[in-house]
Amino acid sequence: MQPTDAMVREMVRKRHRRRRTLLVSLVAAVVVVAAALVGAGLVRANNTEPGEAPARVPAEATDDKAGLAASTGAIRIDLYLDYLCPECRNTEKALAAELETLKAAGDVSVVYHPVTFLDGRSSPEGYSTRAASAAACAADQGRFEEYSAVLFDQQPPEGGPGLSEAQLIAAGEEAGITDEGFAKCVQEARYTPWVTYVSDAAASRKVALTPTVMVDGDRIEVTGPDAAASLTRAVREARG
Repeated sequence: MQPTDAMVREMVRKRHRRRRTLLVSLVAAVVVVAAALVGAGLVRANNTEPGEAPARVPAEATDDKAGLAASTGAIRIDLYLDYLCPECRNTEKALAAELETLKAAGDVSVVYHPVTFLDGRSSPEGYSTRAASAAACAADQGRFEEYSAVLFDQQPPEGGPGLSEAQLIAAGEEAGITDEGFAKCVQEARYTPWVTYVSDAAASRKVALTPTVMVDGDRIEVTGPDAAASLTRAVREARG
């Protein structure tokens, strides 16, 4: 039987419906995968060129202004952390003692990169940026690592507002900061442009997940119970 015009139009409509259904299914699958990554504390960064660094950067900023140097030495250790990332909290605690030992040896340059990949996981958005800016204020007081440890100890759950401005300031007291200038720095969100630059610089270097730890530019595995041992082994190999 020769198909009529009505039959042809109906077949075309059915094909279009099938295509739309397939497209919607594919989009939904991508959303599910992305949500799973974020829920694990791991999120893809935007592959954005960082542009020019802001004029105002915290004390201890590296020469390229994309991180904070906690020590100097021939072997470089880079740590990319987000204050809302649960696995970053675990990594900070797992590596803290070993990092102190390595710094005492005098041959490692430990560089922290407080990134803001999880800004969208707080409500309202932006806790990662607020926390990282406050941590940069702590760097001006020479207490960045101590302050970071307090922030991770008090890490809020994803989906909430995060620590308030008053709580971020109080965290400074727990970290041993007594200068009144710290509170003003936090209230001004003084280093928001800088932490945005740090995050964009990290993304341009293809750092897409937090936590990310590198030794002389090579990424190492830092999740799980062997995190400290992995760091020790990588530094030993870098020493030759």
